[in-house]
Amino acid sequence: MNSRLRSFLFAEPTAWGGYGFVALRLGVAAFWLNSVIPRWIALAAGHPLANGFVRNLFGSSMVLPLTYFFTLLETLGAVSFLLGLLVRLASVWAVIQFAIILTNLVLAGNTAQSLVLALLLAASFVLLLNGSPKLSLDGLIAKRRTGR
Repeated sequence: MNSRLRSFLFAEPTAWGGYGFVALRLGVAAFWLNSVIPRWIALAAGHPLANGFVRNLFGSSMVLPLTYFFTLLETLGAVSFLLGLLVRLASVWAVIQFAIILTNLVLAGNTAQSLVLALLLAASFVLLLNGSPKLSLDGLIAKRRTGR
C-alpha cells in the first residue's frame, strides 16, 4: 500500500478535529433554540402553548406545566451547548428527548422529520461520548484544574 494512502487512512486526528464537536454542539443548540423561542414568546404574550406530544404521553391535566418544564430543559441544554458548559450532561437530556420523539415519528410514519431527529440524536450521542473541550467553558475549567 502506498505510504501516502496509508497515512491518509490511518493517521491520527488533527488538532482541528476538535472543532467538529464545536460544530455539532452549535448545530444542536440552534435546533433547540429554534424550537423553544416560539413557546417562550407565546407564554410572554399570555397564550401558553400546549404540546400535543406531551398531552399524548402524560395526559391533559399536566400538559402545560410539563410542556414548559421540558421547554426549560431544552433552553438550558441549548445554553449549555452554546457555552460549552456541562456538555455531556446536556447531551444526556438531548439523547433521551430525541430518542423519544424519533420513536414517535417513526411509528407515525413521518420519515422526513424522523431523518432530522435521527441526525440530532446521533450528534447528541457523539457529544455524550466525547464531550467538546474546544472553545468551551468545560475545556477552560479542565485546563485550570490540571494547570496547563
